[in-house]
Amino acid sequence: MSILSDIAVPVAKLVNVKKYKEKDFLNPKRNNDFLNKKFFDKTLNIKEQFIDGFQVLTIFKNNTKNKHIIFLHGGAYVMKAVKGQIKNLEFNTEKDYKIIIEKMAKKYNLKVTFIDYPLAPENDIQKAHKILSKTYKKITSKYKNDEFFLFGDSSGGGLALSFLQQLKNRNDVPFPNKTVLMSPWVDVSMTNNEIKNFEEKDPLLPLNGLITTGKQFAGNLDTQDPLISPIYGNMDNLKDIFLIFGTNEIFYPDCLKLNNKLKTSTGTTVKVKVGKNMCHDWILAPLKETNETIDEICNFYLNS
Repeated sequence: MSILSDIAVPVAKLVNVKKYKEKDFLNPKRNNDFLNKKFFDKTLNIKEQFIDGFQVLTIFKNNTKNKHIIFLHGGAYVMKAVKGQIKNLEFNTEKDYKIIIEKMAKKYNLKVTFIDYPLAPENDIQKAHKILSKTYKKITSKYKNDEFFLFGDSSGGGLALSFLQQLKNRNDVPFPNKTVLMSPWVDVSMTNNEIKNFEEKDPLLPLNGLITTGKQFAGNLDTQDPLISPIYGNMDNLKDIFLIFGTNEIFYPDCLKLNNKLKTSTGTTVKVKVGKNMCHDWILAPLKETNETIDEICNFYLNS
């Protein structure tokens, strides 16, 4: 580990990030500050559209490969991928996601479509799947010669996995050949008995806030319905999965459980990266391990 990763957890605890995260989860800010296409590198092509009012950005170089990532951001199903503030500590997920997407597009010549899907408390998982399904069909129809992949971090990872499980039952769109799940939230019921052993280790995610937002996004579904908690769904025939998570995150027990289910499935292969002493969704943090992990993710997509 780097020195930065060694101090990341103590610093997060010192400024009580978890407390402010819970406040944001319970009172998410809403504005029109979308992931701004004007801030991307000028050498990249940015195609913006709105599907039923939800922003969709497709980013690529002129000489891009026909390899296309559908990108689903995290945020506990309530937070947008935009700039925010924790007291005097600024965090900027818009900038962080932009950096990741730019690296995918510029260094690895990948095409990336970012979907600003519906969030709670205004919307629920069924609305999110409706928009995601509609968007995926439009994008795959527009870029017919592309090979498609999925990427999801945190809640976006849970959404990506449940979307994969839904796509198995369709024959009108191509199935993603590879999927990356970064610190995925795969059980919003948060009922795994092992979670209590990791709640204190996690410097970022508040248990009570997660339980609340999970119930909100479930809507009229049970929180253990596979649509919102894909750990309870069928893991067969999902093709290639790259599962990444850290030992210092509250989702660690459920990620272990997910790994076991994927390994014993049929028609699904799983590659696993466990970050020792790493926090939740560390690719959004300014760490040495961040660039290394993004490189691993891109090479996973590119390698046959």
